[in-house]
Amino acid sequence: MIDLLADKVLYKGNIHILRLCMDYKELGRKVLYFLFDPLVHGIKAMGIKPNHITFLGFALNILAIMHLLNYGDCAGMSYGDNLIGFGLLLGVGGLMDTLDGRLARLYDLKSRFGAYFDSVVDRYSEFIMFLGIILYFYRFDHIEGVIFSIVALMGSVMVSYNRSRAEAFGVDCDMGLMQRPERIVFIVLWAIIWGVIYTRSKAYFTVEWMGIDIFALGFLFLAITTNITALRRMWYASNMLKQSNT
Repeated sequence: MIDLLADKVLYKGNIHILRLCMDYKELGRKVLYFLFDPLVHGIKAMGIKPNHITFLGFALNILAIMHLLNYGDCAGMSYGDNLIGFGLLLGVGGLMDTLDGRLARLYDLKSRFGAYFDSVVDRYSEFIMFLGIILYFYRFDHIEGVIFSIVALMGSVMVSYNRSRAEAFGVDCDMGLMQRPERIVFIVLWAIIWGVIYTRSKAYFTVEWMGIDIFALGFLFLAITTNITALRRMWYASNMLKQSNT
């Protein structure tokens, strides 16, 4: 009896959190659509297809990583310059992920292949992004950054995997704080903020706190929040599936 009551309380709590997340995401979507719909109309007028934008976003992710790993190869380029350039390129690449879906919905260009292609390219983009970040920390001998990034990658993969498996069983599991858009926004802002700080201080080296690279601490936060999101989705899906079996 106690177990049943606990399950009901947790189930109601999960529903409440899911509704809050949906409200937050819906507000964010409305703001983005208001800002970028004129751009979407212009893209359609140029004859550009959603899949073209998806591939462009993938290419920008690769360029962002190439720029991040280019430290020391360009005369006068500081540690901060790399982070700013990386953040800006990654941000524009992330924007493509919004524009392709919006273009497809506004002009009824949706297709099963397009949805599949977008999902697969998103996974490749994220793997390449984290691989580049891992190599970046390894280049500076910041093993803690390598570890944080690997755990963050693991959490990011499990966030997406939990959703796909839950949906295979008929459970809508689009919930949690650190979904793909939030992860990209966080990394972009974190890179640009520290890039500006390093540039203003004319730093040509990393800054550490208790022996840990300050920039790496952002990926510790990401490692924690992505895995919390993944576990939260697993917990929610488990409760929903238990409810459906009663």
